[in-house]
Amino acid sequence: CWHEDSRGDMHYWTVWHENASFDAYFDVIPRFCSEFGYQSFPSLETIASFAPESHFNPTAPFMEHHQRNPAGNSKIVEMMTRYFRVPEGFENFVFLSQVQQGLAIRMGVEYWRHLQPTCMGTLYWQLNDVWPVCSWSSLEYSGRWKLLHYMAKRFYGPVIVTAFQNKEDELEIWVVNDQHQAQTVQVILQIWDFAGKIQKEEEYTGVAPAGGALLLAKRPLEQLASRPDEVFAFLELTGDGVQHYNDHFFTEYKRCHLPDANVKVTAKEVDGAYQVEVSSDLPAFFVTLETRGIRGEFDDNCFTLLPGKPRTLVFTPKEAVTLKEFDDSLKVYHLRATYR
Repeated sequence: CWHEDSRGDMHYWTVWHENASFDAYFDVIPRFCSEFGYQSFPSLETIASFAPESHFNPTAPFMEHHQRNPAGNSKIVEMMTRYFRVPEGFENFVFLSQVQQGLAIRMGVEYWRHLQPTCMGTLYWQLNDVWPVCSWSSLEYSGRWKLLHYMAKRFYGPVIVTAFQNKEDELEIWVVNDQHQAQTVQVILQIWDFAGKIQKEEEYTGVAPAGGALLLAKRPLEQLASRPDEVFAFLELTGDGVQHYNDHFFTEYKRCHLPDANVKVTAKEVDGAYQVEVSSDLPAFFVTLETRGIRGEFDDNCFTLLPGKPRTLVFTPKEAVTLKEFDDSLKVYHLRATYR
């Protein structure tokens, strides 16, 4: 049965079609989830290819026509109010819809991956689009990467670290290893406050089995986050030829007192590609770089940026562009900048 999680492969659409919150993924333990998904809007550049600016609104006729599900735009808006403060302006709404989509799929994939060997695979719906549209895809009609596609690069990594809050009010820290050999790992857990100070740091080591998962630690939430709206967790995994990073919020993003971070970028050309250094004076979340009018991809995107820990990204354009053209096209988003 497609909706039976104890055998065969499962399709799980409770989050999208039944409007369940993202933690509903924790209620099922599929053997293989071959179809599940969540929608987002395409980029503003793609939207501008089919809609005039007067229709840059989630409920405008052009936007409702370019939608694969009649109730889709309403679902996106309503879910956004559960997790985020309402964004200011259509451009921020579009960005946040892609963040939200990525979070929905990340929560399902990371949770189900840590259930190996009971759950041995996931396929999200869907990869790409046949026209410019709001949909479940991670690639737009033009081939442009949505934020889900960047996030999938991380949450489908061969070795990942992830964290879940269980019903006993503990934070469980897991390592998932899809390699054919066991992997020795070191994981550093840091509890940061939103003023950019590390409140607690712990280190764990272990050996994740080949094709399996390892529980590194269970930590009472009261010892890590007595005020869940004032701190977040950052996890960094290193091992032999592998590294991965992740974060964990202890409550909904809208409840947190996020800082008004100042994110700076500087770019330089290197062998036809562009290296971009990104830095911030305070913690910034879902930091995303976008190029308008220039096709290409970054090697990473939509990440947590910590003060004193700048990141260097590489953008590979699909056609030759000058440094000035690249600089002029560059746009930076992050969560706190979406609202006043």
